[in-house]
Amino acid sequence: MLRADTIEWARRAMRQAEYLAPRYSVVVANPPYMGSGSMSPALAEFALGEYRRSKSDLFAMFIERCLALGTRGALVGMITMQSWLFIASYETLRRSILESRRVVSLLQLGTAAFDTIGGAVVSTAAFVIENGTGTNRRSIFLDLTAGRDERAKSAAFAKAMRQENAAHRRELPAERFLDLPGAPFAHAIQNFEVFHGPRVSARWRSGGRLKTHHGTRFIRYWWEVSRASERWRPLIKGGDFRPFYGNRDFVVDFSRDAVDFYRSHGGLYPDENRGVVGVCWTKIGRLSFRIKNADEEFDSASPTLLPDSEDDVLSLLAYLNSSEVRALVAVLNPTINTQVANVLELPEPVWSDSEKSALTRLGDQLVKMAKNEWEARETADEFVVCPILGGADGSSMRDATELLIAERTARERLQLKVADEIDAIVGPLLATGLTGPNSSDLVTERPTVAELMTAFMSLAVGCMFGRYSLNEPGLILADQGATLQDYLAKVPSPSFLPDADNVIPIVDGDWFEDDIVERFRQFLRAAFGEEHFEENLRFVTESLGVKSLRDYFVKSFYKDHVQRYKKRPIYWLFSSPNGSFNALIYMHRYTPSTVSTVLNEYLREFQGKLKASLEYAERSNNAKEADRLRKVLVELGEYEHDVLYPLASQNLAIDLDDGVKINYPKFGAALKKIPGLEATE
Repeated sequence: MLRADTIEWARRAMRQAEYLAPRYSVVVANPPYMGSGSMSPALAEFALGEYRRSKSDLFAMFIERCLALGTRGALVGMITMQSWLFIASYETLRRSILESRRVVSLLQLGTAAFDTIGGAVVSTAAFVIENGTGTNRRSIFLDLTAGRDERAKSAAFAKAMRQENAAHRRELPAERFLDLPGAPFAHAIQNFEVFHGPRVSARWRSGGRLKTHHGTRFIRYWWEVSRASERWRPLIKGGDFRPFYGNRDFVVDFSRDAVDFYRSHGGLYPDENRGVVGVCWTKIGRLSFRIKNADEEFDSASPTLLPDSEDDVLSLLAYLNSSEVRALVAVLNPTINTQVANVLELPEPVWSDSEKSALTRLGDQLVKMAKNEWEARETADEFVVCPILGGADGSSMRDATELLIAERTARERLQLKVADEIDAIVGPLLATGLTGPNSSDLVTERPTVAELMTAFMSLAVGCMFGRYSLNEPGLILADQGATLQDYLAKVPSPSFLPDADNVIPIVDGDWFEDDIVERFRQFLRAAFGEEHFEENLRFVTESLGVKSLRDYFVKSFYKDHVQRYKKRPIYWLFSSPNGSFNALIYMHRYTPSTVSTVLNEYLREFQGKLKASLEYAERSNNAKEADRLRKVLVELGEYEHDVLYPLASQNLAIDLDDGVKINYPKFGAALKKIPGLEATE
């Protein structure tokens, strides 16, 4: 909360500045900053009424006030946050300065400009503005943001003062910025004329946004719900840096009740904007553009442009992902937040038919390569087969992995070649003189052998549960209550049969004939054959960096699974307090009797075997082992009595449409705890 006298303090500071201005030709200020969202109602009202150009922040109001107080010819020097130079909310302030005053000099300081007063995070700028106009009078702009501290920035400043041709120094009339969309102080641009032509907005429009107003209620990861449900539609909402294709992680409720809720809360785009192929990007973070498929809905985290003609999609996608355009966006809007307006106002040069045809062809190539890479991920809704299995025909796992890495390397080279061809077309069309992201950052990062192996282990477990098959591509069992009979209807003669009761034990020792280690050995034989089995087994453990398969499954598998599925796991781990007993189930095959199966067929059987081992240890006078087994049995007895038996008695039902965040916590201490998954609604 703000102090009650904040408004009076602000007025007093303004009066002090007014007293100084007529007596001195230079006004120097280092104003405080406070965003409008943090202002008290009184201060916000004062800002709106008195400082309409600069109401977004208190420091901007000081800029406007100090400029107003200076007499004609006065020089106003200030050090402020640099955000007013670029952000859209300060456009009116920028335009008023560029149209009615002269910028003498401006130093873009960035972060860490003042060692003695901190400021490692806040980006600042220092400037001198003359209260008077001067058409085409040149201003000096220095970019000192590359300096890591005050000393480095001072050295760069001194160099720029000695050398007029220093790389970080630029001289030009500041009013040229009025040619740019939003009038940002983008002094690195060499070619302003390109903004006199057509903009992207000439043939593209904003798609709007879907606003659910209640994400927990209406949005899921696609793997949480039944695949066959018509209630859910693909939703793109931000995501990682992924040029050209990808980030199809979510689904959104599109039932009649849900759509009515969106409409009644003003959060649904027009019907004509649905089912259209377009271009989108992740709003916050490292910028890259990707295709928006016709089946995808989209929200504000993935700003989306829609074309007048779908024939323009691939050429614009290639154009926007060019090094030149991404560098231009970074200069016009040097923040991590890229809005629709930032892209719509970009220049779109008039290219020839041959140039458009080439960009379309190149864009199509990169979309297809990015799509292939995306579909190789198990968490992709279009996943077909684990990449390593592509080389499983009679070869060893080592050979198959080396073949896959060689294929990925060749694809990287091709991606880079295609991206360079795009740059060769776009660069001369814009000729902004900017240097920015290199086309190499569009190349898909090659996975390590360890990453490939953990993906293979995940697929193996998926085949154990019937989610996937070695004999058919894509998802097999992915609907609520799916059964082994459903699997056999789709895969009549499987080379590897899924688990019958949907429970796979994971314990430290060979206590079960069907435990996860034995099932994996069976899977490995089915996938790669008997000839290289022992060699393949060694390759798996070496690649995972573990002593044994059991070591990996007991200690690491579930952690990897939870991370892979972004804390919304599809396999759930029943686990005793100290992890002495673990059993994995597949949530899509869960039934109200599953907990009883875990209890009666696995936990109690495990307890019986441990008791027999305890008796043997006692007869053999193995006191250390006997003591260990007694502690384990106490742990399991408490887990049975206090947790699993009461839960099994409930015959608990779940609804996959509720999502993992709602369903997983229903099982309480029976399941392995996942931090951050506790239900809050």
